[in-house]
Amino acid sequence: MQRFINLFVFIFIIAMGITQNAQADIFLKQKFHTDAMTIMGQTQPAEDMISKIWITQKGIRNDSPDESMIMLLGEKKIIILNHLDKTYMVLPMDMDQMMEESASGQSPEENAAMQGMMQNMVKKDISVSATGETKTIRKWNCRKYRVTMDTMMGQIVNEVWATEDLKVDQKLYERLNTAMMTSMPGMQQSVQDIQEEMKKIKGVQVKTVSSQQIMGKTRTSTTELLDYKEGDAPADLFDIPKGYQEKRR
Repeated sequence: MQRFINLFVFIFIIAMGITQNAQADIFLKQKFHTDAMTIMGQTQPAEDMISKIWITQKGIRNDSPDESMIMLLGEKKIIILNHLDKTYMVLPMDMDQMMEESASGQSPEENAAMQGMMQNMVKKDISVSATGETKTIRKWNCRKYRVTMDTMMGQIVNEVWATEDLKVDQKLYERLNTAMMTSMPGMQQSVQDIQEEMKKIKGVQVKTVSSQQIMGKTRTSTTELLDYKEGDAPADLFDIPKGYQEKRR
């Protein structure tokens, strides 16, 4: 079940993470930090991670130290590379199809719980408002926005700082955003509403501080843009590395 949650979050963050993209390939380097948190006596330590993301007409690749996720839009599939054991998995980009394929071997109750969770992971109640605050983050002039999302786990509040210093157009973004959001279960009818709301954020997101209430505790995570550039992605960007073995679900 955790794999489906991770994939959903990955897709949604990428969809939200860039509000406008150029037709040229785009590279982003981001720093992700999650605060430590203790729930019911169990402590989850703080986490820091650097991720590198390429966005192209063909698809998206997100690299972290232990794992890479590749989304191929034309083929409508996701490839997960595990760098620790040098294996990979191929999954359908359509979350409904993914759940159907994973249903074998699970009880009807487990299948129903999974479907209900994914269908309600994100409702279409997403709200974006400009605060009027401005400041410089690294080398970019930024404006602050407040983004709230209703999820099955409660409301998530995001403080988003975006810059218009990076001049790009919308064509690639709209294609990627539509493809990614329509792949999510229960989201097909909400795509237009979400896109219209997210268009209120002008420019590229430089820093996002996300807060969520979990069992009375607040968990905060921060995503910060370290580098942004346009250029040609590596020719082998979407290739499976030599020596990696496919792992069946």
